Amino acid sequence: MNLYKPFSFFLSASLMMTAAGVCAGASVTAGEAEAALYPKDPPFSLSRLEPSKKAKGYYEPLNEYNIFVNYELGMHCVGFDMNYCCVIPPYNSIQAQAVRSGKGGETPRLLSPFDGLKLYYYTKDNSYSEGNKMRYWSVAKDVDGDGHFDSPGDNMANYVWTHLFIYKDLEGTLPADANETQRLRIGEQIRVRYDSGPSGKPMAGGYMEYADRDGSNVVFTDTLIPAVKNVPLTLTASYIWDALGLPMTAFNDSRRRGTIRSVTESDFQPFQYSAVQLRTTDGKPVLDAQKRIIEYFGTNPVDIPNCYVCHSREGKAARMARDEGLVFSDKEYAYWKSYPDTSEYMARLAESSINILSLHDAHHGTRFLADYKPDAPGNRLGKTGPVNCADCHGDNISGNLQSPRPTATGYKTVKAKPLTEAIHGFHLAIVPMPDAAGRSQACQACHPTHFQDPSMNDDTNPYRVFDRYGKARFSDKDVRESGGGCYVRRDAHSNPDAAPPFFLNEYGKYLLREVSMKDEHGRPVKKMRGLYCTNCHNKIAQTFYHTDDLENAQRLKGKTLRNRTMAEITAVMTGGDLKRFNQLADQKTHGPNEVLKYYTEHKAATLVKNLSAKGLDLKPWNHPEGEAVAYSAVSGGSDWWLSASEPHCADCHIAPFVESMGGDYFPIDQPAKLSLYRYSKAHGDLACQSCHESIHGLYATRYDGPVRTVDLTTHEQALQYSPDGKYAGPVTCAACHTVNAKGVPKELAGTGYENDYWASVTLAHFMRSGDQKLSIEELVEKYPYKESAGIVKKGWK
Repeated sequence: MNLYKPFSFFLSASLMMTAAGVCAGASVTAGEAEAALYPKDPPFSLSRLEPSKKAKGYYEPLNEYNIFVNYELGMHCVGFDMNYCCVIPPYNSIQAQAVRSGKGGETPRLLSPFDGLKLYYYTKDNSYSEGNKMRYWSVAKDVDGDGHFDSPGDNMANYVWTHLFIYKDLEGTLPADANETQRLRIGEQIRVRYDSGPSGKPMAGGYMEYADRDGSNVVFTDTLIPAVKNVPLTLTASYIWDALGLPMTAFNDSRRRGTIRSVTESDFQPFQYSAVQLRTTDGKPVLDAQKRIIEYFGTNPVDIPNCYVCHSREGKAARMARDEGLVFSDKEYAYWKSYPDTSEYMARLAESSINILSLHDAHHGTRFLADYKPDAPGNRLGKTGPVNCADCHGDNISGNLQSPRPTATGYKTVKAKPLTEAIHGFHLAIVPMPDAAGRSQACQACHPTHFQDPSMNDDTNPYRVFDRYGKARFSDKDVRESGGGCYVRRDAHSNPDAAPPFFLNEYGKYLLREVSMKDEHGRPVKKMRGLYCTNCHNKIAQTFYHTDDLENAQRLKGKTLRNRTMAEITAVMTGGDLKRFNQLADQKTHGPNEVLKYYTEHKAATLVKNLSAKGLDLKPWNHPEGEAVAYSAVSGGSDWWLSASEPHCADCHIAPFVESMGGDYFPIDQPAKLSLYRYSKAHGDLACQSCHESIHGLYATRYDGPVRTVDLTTHEQALQYSPDGKYAGPVTCAACHTVNAKGVPKELAGTGYENDYWASVTLAHFMRSGDQKLSIEELVEKYPYKESAGIVKKGWK
């Protein structure tokens, strides 16, 4: 068992902060508050707002209703042709929250079905998948394990989900006498309908499901420990409307012509417009004062990993396979080129799939191509059927905690590394692709990199990080200045036009100073370069999580490193070795290759403690006694994609600009730890993603014009709530509240917050579930203005 080292190894007693200690949100003196000299005006005008007739001197909120639309994962890297293999299944959710604004100074209200309303969703110009956009339901796979592909439901769309099950409903109902014969497996007893997600939501549109206080869309799965079964996974957080797991592609209806063989890179539209309408319970659209249907849209990013550039034609992996005498991939390319409508892109995509499976067979002893049929018009892998990577590689993102997956069919399965470790570890060793700074271009090259402008999806685009055969193009430049994809040149963290306040803690200020404001040679720059993927996904973030034992989230009370000085942080993490700390915080591929070691040297966090020497008596991870049970002992996916291994806002941002307390969605998050951003809420039970958008696409996404921009969709999304039609940052108070000239809600009149926009923003982040029910007097007493003003001053940059 891979045991997590005891807390004492990480922290000496002198550095373990207690609830009585100094914290980022501690109250400041009156003198300190007066010295908080920062601009108290908002970074926008109120030019789109109408003066209030009911509340003189105030402005009415922009919209009568707001619907905030997002996708909980922020990006989805998925294939669309499952004839050969499935790394991650298609799965894009549309999530939303709806708010009735507070006209005339009334308090806004989060809407639910109890208001006699429901939400209707659809994706603009993207109403279907299977056919000339996707091969998924038409791909045969033995679901029931009878050795044949001819049973009803024998296809990949059903096969990839069979490790998940329910007993009665999607609310987590577990019978008292639950046993395996009562299980209704997704894909087997509950088949995935054509052009629909595993929960039944169709691509063509429909009504969203509402998750109340405890969340919804709860499915069960089993673990690596035989006695630990029926683990509930809550897929939709509380107070969220959701169209779960749609099989979305990056192709619009109006652009797709011909067969799927004709797809080219110019067909990709990775930032999809997902629209949500407010309707009455009888299905009639709700109209605003101008008799317009109340409808808003959000961004659903979906794209394909770029395996084909290296694994076909003259790519490095394709050449390596030929040198080893592996020729099936060349036969695959030739076969598809024999069809007159097959594009070069699709022929290479098929070639790359066979190349990957060939290399896997040759290097790992598998026999995926043992029955390969180079002349077959379909089912080209024969009796083996297409490969589902999660059959051997545990993967938490799809809820597959067991390795090997017990419902796998068609080939021998083994317990293998977690999927993310296997893929990243291997490729970062073979193709580290350093830029001039040593940062790996592979993150940007392998993950989705298509542009919304179809004319930019070829080698003529100077921002494209690789050429058509996978050769890196920023080896003597800064990869942060490349483009495409769901992060670089898109997210607020990589936006050179981002401006303070950043509300940073000391580590956040360190990254701003030493990474964001320096070029590829380490020289200071005037215009921010921003962060790269490896500045967030690293061992520093994981150690922050491991060392947390929190009592309160929004003030970060308890044991934590997040609000300490850099000297204290480096003392704990690297024994004070600043050079070593720099290697971990800004990972490079040269030298010790910390980008690679982040995956290959990963140690899973403690999930629970077991007090029994002979059986199971499980207690929380921070119980003073018992044997530590690591995530890796329970899940074949270790703790990847869960709170323990994901970066957190609190890594860099000062409290209260941090996530919610964990524990509500165990084992995805844990008590006394911070939850994931996508599960977190603050002001009035509003999800963080409602105001800030999905992670990797946070407002303000970079806007560099309607032609060159990576993601015009999210920029336009932000403008739906903009008080002046120009500001495209996080949603402001003016979207829902009646505000004064400072943009501060009328409810705060007569308090210290009244004339300080940024302090009122801080207050909104302090407020957690239940705080909206407090009177203003109680609220201001709980979160004093002096405290908020001090936080603004401290965290401005």
